[in-house]
Amino acid sequence: MFEELLKACKRLEKCQTSSCEIPEDILRQVPDGATLQDLKSFLSGDRDELGSITGLWVAYATITKIGRDIQDDESGDKNELLTALIEIADRISSIILPLCSGASLDEDTTDYEVLQRKGELGLRTISQLTKAPLRAPLQLQRSTLLRLTAFTDAADPWGTAESSALARNLLEAQLLQTLGESQTRSFIVEEILTGFLRPLFSKSRPAAITASGRKAEYVEPSRYESIDRETPETKPWKYTHRYAVTVFAWAVRYSDAPLLQSHWPLFTPVLLTLLDEPQHTGLKVRALGIFRVFWARCPAGLMQNTGLAEVFEQAVFPAVLYLPSLTPEDESLQILSAAYPALIEMAGLTYQGAGTEQELEGDSQPKQTTDAQRQLLDKIIREGIMVGYHHAKEHVRLVGLLCETLVCIINGMGILAVKHLKDFIPMITEIMTDPFGTKYPPTLISATKLLQTILRTCWPRIPYYCNEIIRILMLCWLNIEDEESFSDNSSIANDLKAGLTKIADMLTAVMKAAKVDLRERVGPLIEKEPQLSKLFRNTTST
Repeated sequence: MFEELLKACKRLEKCQTSSCEIPEDILRQVPDGATLQDLKSFLSGDRDELGSITGLWVAYATITKIGRDIQDDESGDKNELLTALIEIADRISSIILPLCSGASLDEDTTDYEVLQRKGELGLRTISQLTKAPLRAPLQLQRSTLLRLTAFTDAADPWGTAESSALARNLLEAQLLQTLGESQTRSFIVEEILTGFLRPLFSKSRPAAITASGRKAEYVEPSRYESIDRETPETKPWKYTHRYAVTVFAWAVRYSDAPLLQSHWPLFTPVLLTLLDEPQHTGLKVRALGIFRVFWARCPAGLMQNTGLAEVFEQAVFPAVLYLPSLTPEDESLQILSAAYPALIEMAGLTYQGAGTEQELEGDSQPKQTTDAQRQLLDKIIREGIMVGYHHAKEHVRLVGLLCETLVCIINGMGILAVKHLKDFIPMITEIMTDPFGTKYPPTLISATKLLQTILRTCWPRIPYYCNEIIRILMLCWLNIEDEESFSDNSSIANDLKAGLTKIADMLTAVMKAAKVDLRERVGPLIEKEPQLSKLFRNTTST
């Protein structure tokens, strides 16, 4: 019945769906007597064209034409129409499902451009179906909704901005108009977590948890340990069914505290499996991002009460040791930028990115944390940041990230951070007095903000380090003055000097509170190096 339309649609196979609408001559090829039942029968057949872009163009053209006819014809059996629309949408969603059939251990030969175009066209067709003039909103099958979630992330290789927007709009309309809160929870628990994800992740579950998702009191090897764990059979979510990670991310994002309170054991095996994945930087970064959303949505104390807080800490913490040279610097930056915020939030603090007002000024009052959270913060500093710094201090971008992370931690710890000053000050000295530090100003700026945070937060102990801080300011200022790449009115140099001047002013105030006149210490330095007069101008004028 659709033979002529198939031939006409073949020329649209290379057409970009985002910039091409169906020409009128193609619509004229849709048989005049075609019905939704005919289209359903066509899509249910076993023709080779059904799984291709051409077959989807046939469906889109037919739906577009029939949609016009439905608007003109108010008669007919609406129940039969509704059933046909639902079944057609389900069939199209199965056709566009992004199975990565070419993914293997050695290479990935999947044609993602085809998957992208099929996704866009199929989602546009389903969107067209939902616009049919019905008395009640079209309620798609749960299997259809599950497949739609596979396209909600535009960053996926099979995703695009258009397909992501279409999938999100379709899902939100279904959640708000037809499913409701109770059925949405049921959909996430029954369809996604239990029916879809649990079988996919069953063979790669970490030994730290039981099959029911709870903490294992006695860690025993999995019954699949004897099998090669890095195969498409044991990890289908990493190869053929890569979209499972996107589906899980969507489920976590749309889960609320009551759902997590009742069904957290369904989330933990998948989440810990992703966090334990040692390979593929992009997957590890994404897993850490999903974990942050999960942790933020969990009811307070739930993971601690179940004993899983420690399990998650053991799963996340090794990520901060993905350092050069074993890990390329760019990949290390990606992983550490995702891992430290996750650990900081596990420790009860709110992570503030570099440059935010809270990051620069600090909280008015440090967060109240438990003993376990304070121990985690100490561990992050000692076994994470300081180990990372001493191992990879020659990688200046990494050092800048560590400084920015410390700013957030110190703001959250408050005065409790004083016990780490013996490590912080030598680290800052090395960074800010390095003669080549001015070659990469962003790291120097990050270290300057770190020193400002220390003076603001740990000021009672600063007099002990007064001479060292003066030395840091003096050498850093002279290095900036001597840097040939900075012009006379360089904005970067001016920003660096402004940061150093602010530290000098803060140090003056701290020492004044300690009843110490800083002029006696900086005066001889200014006499020897008159350039320093601008650095300590407020100190010498008081």
